[in-house]
Amino acid sequence: MINPHQVPNNVQGNYAVIFSYQLSDNLDGYEDMDKKTIDAVVDVPGYLGYDKFGDGNQNTFISYWKDLKSIDIWRKDFLHIEAKKHGKQWYKKMRIQIVQIHDDINYWS
Repeated sequence: MINPHQVPNNVQGNYAVIFSYQLSDNLDGYEDMDKKTIDAVVDVPGYLGYDKFGDGNQNTFISYWKDLKSIDIWRKDFLHIEAKKHGKQWYKKMRIQIVQIHDDINYWS
């Protein structure tokens, strides 16, 4: 079975949304919403996959996208909007950056 979240081998020219965060102590509803959003994002046209790094408390989640229009579709998605309403509850710190990928030198493949 193909993993719908596996990042393609070359994402040069595409975009990445870098979400760095530290979890708070109040995670009521977090796990359920995290699963729902991960399951739902695969249906957004232009979504390419994600990487996640961290220790479970401080993490960086990088989602990959075909273009800025695709990111905007997800940004306006009802479920994503609902999840963002809990940001101050679930995260002590958070930062979101959107970048275009100019190079993709890949030794993982």
